[in-house]
Order: sequence, then C-alpha cells, then structure tokens
Amino acid sequence: MGDYIALTKRYTLYTVIIMSLFLVLALVTPYQPIFLGLLLGSIISLSNLWSTYFQVKRLGESVEAGRAKFSLGTLFRIALVLGAVYIAYQYPDNFHFISVVIGLMLTYIIIFINSIFQLKRL
Repeated sequence: MGDYIALTKRYTLYTVIIMSLFLVLALVTPYQPIFLGLLLGSIISLSNLWSTYFQVKRLGESVEAGRAKFSLGTLFRIALVLGAVYIAYQYPDNFHFISVVIGLMLTYIIIFINSIFQLKRL
C-alpha cells in the first residue's frame, strides 16, 4: 500500500505544478479560456486520481479483512467529469471545451510518462 501512497503523492505534485503553470498562463496571456479550460480539467483529473486512490485503499482493506465493500467511486468520478464538460459547454467564453477534455486527461498523461521513465530505469 505504501507504493500507492508514494505514487499518488508524486502524481499530485506533478499535477499541482502543471496546474500552477496553467493558472499563471491564464493570467498573463491572451489565451485565458484555453488555460482556464486546462485548469478546470486538471482539477477534476486530480480529484479523480485521489478518488481512485481512496477506493483502491478501501478495497484493499476490505479484501484483507475478508469482507465485501460496495463503492460509488466510479459513479462519482463520472459525475465530476460530466460536470466539468457541462461547465465548459455552458460557458464557452470562459472555458475552452477541448482544453477541458485535455485537462481531464492530465493525470493519465503524467502516469503514462512516469511509467515510460520507470521502464527506462529497468
């Protein structure tokens, strides 16, 4: 379980750094809707990462204890994504739709890139 904690913290750090960059770029460039869309998507992406982490943690604990555990984590994550897409659809002047979708994929992109670097170390 310690590996999950370390990986989640590392991915969170990378995501927060990139989100900070999006915020600064939204404030200083004329492409505010694009960077706000990336920021909105990455916020939801980060919350989905943490939701997945807690769901895996609870599942591991329930398996060790030998009991079944029911969770609505997946439905919660889907609802968050749909909420972000809805916000981007309703406020196109503030949030670029495609940027929100790309932001939603941010933690998955970070996980993929980190996995490539881990393979190179082997």
